Amino acid sequence: MKVALIASDLDGTFLRDDHDFDHARFQAQLDQINANGQHFVVASGNQLQHCIDVFDGIQGELTYVAENGGLVIDNHGHVLHESVLTPPVLAELLAFVGTEPALAGAGMSLSGKQAAYIRPVDDSDLMRYFLSNIAVVADLATVDDHIYKATFSWDDQDINQQAAIINQHFKGRLRATVSGGNGLDVINPNVNKAQGLAYLQQRWQVPFSRTAAFGDNGNDLEMLREAEYSFAMRNAIAPVKAMATYQTRLDNNHDGVLHEIDALI
Repeated sequence: MKVALIASDLDGTFLRDDHDFDHARFQAQLDQINANGQHFVVASGNQLQHCIDVFDGIQGELTYVAENGGLVIDNHGHVLHESVLTPPVLAELLAFVGTEPALAGAGMSLSGKQAAYIRPVDDSDLMRYFLSNIAVVADLATVDDHIYKATFSWDDQDINQQAAIINQHFKGRLRATVSGGNGLDVINPNVNKAQGLAYLQQRWQVPFSRTAAFGDNGNDLEMLREAEYSFAMRNAIAPVKAMATYQTRLDNNHDGVLHEIDALI
């Protein structure tokens, strides 16, 4: 058996562009993964509840590294690790994005322990795809919850410039990383998918040499470095392809991850 742990990003990686996957094929694979004593980890920038909703109806052991590593939890609801934004820094972030001219027009959401929070102006079908258990509030600064990440978006823009502005202003206090759906996730500076994956590797005593990981975007780079069997999706951005050891034969719209899993189990 080549690997003991298989971790995969969701959007642009495990999921097709229609946000779905071959349920029957993956169920058969997960049955084999569980029987083998291997672990399957969903590693996503998305809200935890969204990740759970994606796998609704799938039976078996799954572990989630959600919120770009801010929350590690099993499918029985046991929180294994979490990292929350401190209220003063979060308040400063919301004020900065709301007033900085270069960041004007940002869509905003907060991902918390109790709910996902959005403003009325940001309520849309796309927002409701990426978020579950939504609470619409007039002012995000009034939210009282454990917040794992803040997410911002700008229509039809390359958001790397906005990421650089936030990272420069909050250097050492927060980190902005480009995620799926043209979103910009802002999390604690020491939080990423790799940290969540490393926690599970230690918990399960799984070495780098027996870890596989799949990704397509910038927020997957650190995680891929934690796996000897690092796979860039055929449709991945260039930096991900450059650093991964392997590339999937098929893209996300043709079950690229599921195709490679067959060889890993």
